[in-house]
Amino acid sequence: MDRDQQRQILEFVDRFAREKVAPRAADIDRTGDFPRDLYAAAGKLGLFGLWIPEVFGGSGPNMVTPLLIAERLARDSAAFSLIYSNCGDATAPIVQAASEDLKRAYLPRIASGEIIPAFSLSEPAAGSDAASITTFAERRGDHYVLNGRKAWCTNGAVADVFVVFAKTDRQAGHKGVSAFLVPRDTPGFTRGTDEDLLGLRGSPTTPLFFDDAAIPVDNRLGTEGEGFKVAMTTLDEARLNCAAMAIGVATGALRLAVAYAGERVQFGKPIIQHQGMQFLLAEMTAQLAAARSLWETAMDLLANEHSRRASTYAAMAKLVATEAAMRVTTDAVQVLGGNGLSKAYPVERMMRDVKAFEIFDGTNQIQKMLIGRYLEKQGVPFAVDIG
Repeated sequence: MDRDQQRQILEFVDRFAREKVAPRAADIDRTGDFPRDLYAAAGKLGLFGLWIPEVFGGSGPNMVTPLLIAERLARDSAAFSLIYSNCGDATAPIVQAASEDLKRAYLPRIASGEIIPAFSLSEPAAGSDAASITTFAERRGDHYVLNGRKAWCTNGAVADVFVVFAKTDRQAGHKGVSAFLVPRDTPGFTRGTDEDLLGLRGSPTTPLFFDDAAIPVDNRLGTEGEGFKVAMTTLDEARLNCAAMAIGVATGALRLAVAYAGERVQFGKPIIQHQGMQFLLAEMTAQLAAARSLWETAMDLLANEHSRRASTYAAMAKLVATEAAMRVTTDAVQVLGGNGLSKAYPVERMMRDVKAFEIFDGTNQIQKMLIGRYLEKQGVPFAVDIG
């Protein structure tokens, strides 16, 4: 995809966000209802096809443009941005590891928005430590029988097909993890009650239960034992998605804060003319600019190579962007003062929404561990020229 095509897509997205998403953002947060009409509209625009090869009904695969779209959407609604970008998290393993038959069966309908995919790795006792999952898939002839429980499945209540990770060898650690495609109507597969979360309301987070759920062998993604590799490759892009959404929310909050500070008059002049307010807004802007720059660097690197260095950059971008966004949105509430606490203004929702991105796709403490391990084994991940 060339720059002109990308620019045209982003112009469509900006108009879609302005005309369709922004007017609904507060209501989606208030009700917690999944906006199926907006999802369908995004499908008609071809936004879900960007992850999918043309031969299967898409216009990709393209990694960078969907990240730019997620950032744009998050300026108005973090929840809808998550709904959109979660499709990419769930689609990537299918594109990467599914059989041709599975791709033909599911990818065209995902691209059109007809069906919604979901990604399910986490469990009640295995969040950041993905290798310790206990959901087990036992092969019996031409089927696998799944037993176990999953947690925190984004869009789980509305999804039509699930990428599920389970152990096929309990003794092999991460090498015993395999991936499966599980349709929602699979006997023995049920969904629990959605979590009532602090933010990102409208994108349901759901526990999943497997009680002798039989999955055809053909629904395995890749070979036995490849599941952990599939998950980790997906998580690199998912972390850039987290960074994208965090940056988008922070950008929206900063714009609101600057506009408010230019209109709010105290002590005879707009508060943006007071040095204390100028310093606060300047710090917010500089933090966001630094996070955006690192995110763009990480995107360029991961688009060109899947390496430990690229993974480390993805971890750094997720860490820096989400922490910066948490500070920026909190400071935006401060700029608005009492109004910042009111649901009549979007910044309180933005602050609630952005907190989750410090936890999703590996907590920020996990990102620090990943960066630290790279430093231990490889050294500093960028060239440092002295003199």
